[in-house]
Amino acid sequence: MKNIWIFLLFAPLVLVHGQSSPGETETTFIKSFKLDSGHSQFLIKGTSSLHDWEMVSESFSGTMNMDVSSEALSINEIKVSVGVTSLKSGKRIMDNKCYDALKKESHPTITYQFKKISSVSATGSGNYKANVSGTLTIAGTSKTVSIDVTISKTNNTIVIKGEKPLKMTDFGVEPPTALLGTLKTGDDITIVFNLNYQ
Repeated sequence: MKNIWIFLLFAPLVLVHGQSSPGETETTFIKSFKLDSGHSQFLIKGTSSLHDWEMVSESFSGTMNMDVSSEALSINEIKVSVGVTSLKSGKRIMDNKCYDALKKESHPTITYQFKKISSVSATGSGNYKANVSGTLTIAGTSKTVSIDVTISKTNNTIVIKGEKPLKMTDFGVEPPTALLGTLKTGDDITIVFNLNYQ
């Protein structure tokens, strides 16, 4: 009788520790990374009636969360924030026109928020090609965009490279003009990035 009472007392503990839910057999380790703008690049390329142009951001920020215990590429979060006035072309008139077009007073930042990876394939040790989808917000207008990227990962660094063609007018941005209308920028732009997270 005594043995029966001992069994009834400890049976629930045995059952609880003996059960496992899907996913519990693998330990996940989510690591946070911070964007190192000093070793990263973010620029916008475009055309005009006089010449091609580009604006390079001098300072931007972001974070990233990834399951580093997984052999597969397992990204939980990517955030990027670029100050509008951090973008410089080397031509002050052009810069000020672009700042006005991007509505710097009411919307001082360009932001990207990751949603999901649509496809991914390994290309070597720690290297991948992927298509990521997320929300890009420019001048207060948000659009879901998909971007083909390359991703390299080590234990301490994640590097994401890619570029995305866009139209200014899709974000409610009127292509700026300057020099009494003699310089007219095209509607098509390309965002180019090389993001180093550490």
